[in-house]
Amino acid sequence: MKRVAFARPAPRNKQRGIVFYLMITGMAAAMATMTLALTGVFSSSNARSDQEQRILQDARRLIIAHLVGADLDVAGRRLGEWRLFADLPIAAGPGVDASEPNYDGTTELGGCATRTWTVGAALTPVATSGADARCFGRLPWRSLGLAIPDAGDDPDMYVPWVVVSPNLATAAACLPNLHPSALGQAFAGFGCLGAMPYPWITVVDERGTVISDRVAVAVILPGVPLQGQVRGPGAGPAAYLDSITVNGGCPAPCQAGTYNNANYAHANNQPTVLIQASSDARAQERKGFFAMPYQYNDRVAYITVDELMSALEARARREIRRSLEAFRAARGYYPFAADLSSATGACVTGVRLGRVPTQQGSCNATDFLTLPTWLTDAGWHRYFVYSASSRCVPGNTACNAPGLTVGTNNAVNALLLSPGQPITNLPFALSRGAAQVPLNGLVLSANAADYLDAVENAAGAVDVFEATAAQPAPNNDRLETLN
Repeated sequence: MKRVAFARPAPRNKQRGIVFYLMITGMAAAMATMTLALTGVFSSSNARSDQEQRILQDARRLIIAHLVGADLDVAGRRLGEWRLFADLPIAAGPGVDASEPNYDGTTELGGCATRTWTVGAALTPVATSGADARCFGRLPWRSLGLAIPDAGDDPDMYVPWVVVSPNLATAAACLPNLHPSALGQAFAGFGCLGAMPYPWITVVDERGTVISDRVAVAVILPGVPLQGQVRGPGAGPAAYLDSITVNGGCPAPCQAGTYNNANYAHANNQPTVLIQASSDARAQERKGFFAMPYQYNDRVAYITVDELMSALEARARREIRRSLEAFRAARGYYPFAADLSSATGACVTGVRLGRVPTQQGSCNATDFLTLPTWLTDAGWHRYFVYSASSRCVPGNTACNAPGLTVGTNNAVNALLLSPGQPITNLPFALSRGAAQVPLNGLVLSANAADYLDAVENAAGAVDVFEATAAQPAPNNDRLETLN
């Protein structure tokens, strides 16, 4: 009988090896699939993060350009004035489409919201809103020239919101000096008496501690909708912007309270407070620290008052320097100055250290500068200090050495000095020895030491000035020579 051979089963340990191999192979395949998926997620997440960062930085840059470029768009806008009013859902009317923001800054017919604004209500100019004024809404990105991906329907919430200090939107009659000299007066409640009529915006971190309380403009980029946020054409800021509640007893440093980026109904004469926080809740670490659920994915960027004033001052200085150089090119000399305390810039024959002259006064006809209204309406002719050599003015037009002395150079024909923000705290400017008060309400000081920090600069009547590089701190004078 023929023997039938049967296949011998694999040894048990070999079977286990095959099973293990198959299991490892399956796990590897699953991990590879997962890795590819996660790579896509991370790649998408990183791409969005990069896009958001670009949008915020571009928005900051374009907002500064708008505030500096007062002569480039709307007639009658002054240097530093915000005129591209943000988009908010309001009731339809003539020339107003309430169904969708158009992001051009003109839908609301030149108005801002107020403390009591509700979705659908009309907007009003800051000049007629008093202490109730609030300026916020979706950024008018089309007019600013900001590139937004998929902005037509905004499916990924790439359109930022903007919060603007009403100080930048109020009328010249309320704030005639929109320049650094006015920053020396402490805010004491709404008023149009020379000081800033509104508090600046405050930005805090996720523990409620202040990052900056000198914010002029803030840009907030919403994330994807969180629980309870229903967005649409008629949705208000709370559908886009988030809040965090920091519980009492949180570890120092912190300030307990609710910080809501959508809140514009805060008490008058109190700053708008925005929170810049992480979108990662880290719930286990934060239990007891934050009220739960922790829901936050806003991204906040901002422009400080100091950064803005630096840009505005540079633009104003360029324009006044250009005007002085054009005057010299046309006449062969520089004009006399106005008194330091002159609010009008009336030229005074024989005065060589003072304000830039913008009116005839006692000087010869036309021996003054004609500056653009976008500059003078913001009071910049009342900010700079100007000096001319005794050998380069009407009646003595040699315009050669010895002239004004700056450092080792004694052949300077004229100077334009930027005083900077008043030094009001210790250590005081050496020239003053106390707090500088260039403006007392609407009254300009006649004391050069209230503007210029170096001893020699403040005593410029002797025609000797310190070179910028030699000035000891505290000192924020800036000198520009003209020849």
